[in-house]
Amino acid sequence: MSDERSLQTLIRMHQNRQISRRTFMQRCAALGIAAPFASILATPGVSLASSNQNAMLRPGLAQQSVELTIGQVEEPDTLDPHNLTAAAAGLLGYVAMPGLVWWDYDLGISPMIAESWESSEDGLTWTFNLRPNLVFHNGKPCTAQEVVRNFEHIMDPEGGSFLAPDYVSVASVEAPDETTVVFTLSEPFAPFLAILTNRCAITDMDAYDDTTPVGTGPFKIVEWNRGTGVVLEAHDQYWEEGLPLASRVDWNFYPNSDSRVLALQAGDIDIVYSVPPEQVDLLMQEDTVLVEPIPGVTHDYIAFNCASGPFSDVRMRKAVAHAIDKELVVEGAEWGFAHATNIPFPPTSPWYIEIPDYEYDPERAQALMAEAGYADGLELDMPVAATTPLPEIAELIQPDLAAIGINVRLVETEWATYWPEIYLKGQFDITPMGYSARVDPDQTFYPRYRTGGIHNPMGYSNARMDELLDQGRIITDFDERKAIYDEVQTILVDELPWLWLYLPDVRMGWRNNITGFQQHPAAHFYVTTSTKEG
Repeated sequence: MSDERSLQTLIRMHQNRQISRRTFMQRCAALGIAAPFASILATPGVSLASSNQNAMLRPGLAQQSVELTIGQVEEPDTLDPHNLTAAAAGLLGYVAMPGLVWWDYDLGISPMIAESWESSEDGLTWTFNLRPNLVFHNGKPCTAQEVVRNFEHIMDPEGGSFLAPDYVSVASVEAPDETTVVFTLSEPFAPFLAILTNRCAITDMDAYDDTTPVGTGPFKIVEWNRGTGVVLEAHDQYWEEGLPLASRVDWNFYPNSDSRVLALQAGDIDIVYSVPPEQVDLLMQEDTVLVEPIPGVTHDYIAFNCASGPFSDVRMRKAVAHAIDKELVVEGAEWGFAHATNIPFPPTSPWYIEIPDYEYDPERAQALMAEAGYADGLELDMPVAATTPLPEIAELIQPDLAAIGINVRLVETEWATYWPEIYLKGQFDITPMGYSARVDPDQTFYPRYRTGGIHNPMGYSNARMDELLDQGRIITDFDERKAIYDEVQTILVDELPWLWLYLPDVRMGWRNNITGFQQHPAAHFYVTTSTKEG
């Protein structure tokens, strides 16, 4: 392995927290790298490629000869800037229409189009200072007034934005000058900064469009070819000097996993968003491809209808928890590239709490079913979204459930129908699902477990849970909030509106001539500093 390749690997290991800063510096010294330069490389978000190439590029100019091709799993149904609900749409939004702040690689909140912010002592006023000379892709200045228009649209009850519930505590948004945005809240709202990281795209409201929206990101959306992909070109007035490094990105859709992997092997794709777990070991043996799984913060789970049907009895939900062999699901659905869990946070999260999980115990499961009045078993349909790995999960748990007398018929449905018509309307008894991680626990828990929550199709309701979730929104002290969410998770593990299964690893793949690319623990996708050698 060349010294440069060794250094690239060291950088990735340090940024993924696989080695300490001290170890990183020691290994750099062994490669003959001076301490000051090694210290720069140890900075989060910095890569050898970006350090070398940014120094060579003239400010404000992209490297015009570089074109990147991305292989994405699924095609979004819309690119409506304020309704980026599909995962693929959210990824494109981060690249083309960034918000005020972003969730960085260390899972902290960092500046994006806002370069700084501050909150008042009482937590009711949040002031954001925009970067100077922000420009939309169409050349129009992105001023504070434009940002205000975006939030007015998001918060408008008639606007139909899925983000609207996040901003119910915002009393007003104002722009006292061209670069200052001021939010006034009706009451303290602890997760306010965190919700701004959640697909909160800033677009030119005069050019509002759901196919080729206009933002301020490093790449502009030029064309969406339905069924094929989205073409993006470098934004030549992007605020960060020397970036992006690529002149064009072809963001192509490959719903078939085999074709996606073959395209990566052939060099038709430079970066694959998600490598199928069964292909990871194969690709790791290839000289021209890099696959380096890292721990992720998304999670897969089973949702129960808690309001009606057999699983309205918590004993039936606990029976399922005892019936399923999670380690078998991890091996079968993710080929071992995941970690079994019973809560939504990994051990590295400040919100993590260790709670004993349900043991795999089919006999205990059958006893619970008998107590609930189902000693003779039952038959029911299990709707399943046709999105990997949900069908695989369903097929793996089906025999476990049958072994205790719950015979399920799998009914696979396309995501475009499953999400709005089945899941959100609570048209299920039991169903597997996946969920993208969020910065703040309020974003994970409040919409899903508060009585009547917008994402609570389970019909789950618990007065103590409601009280805790309400407190978690207005208390700003971390230790007090930690105690609140520890109790929240303890209740959820006991009452099981969801049965968490595992946290999958992030498994992206890229050609070995791609530099400056870094995987995000939440599987977000940024190619601002990515380029291609040769």
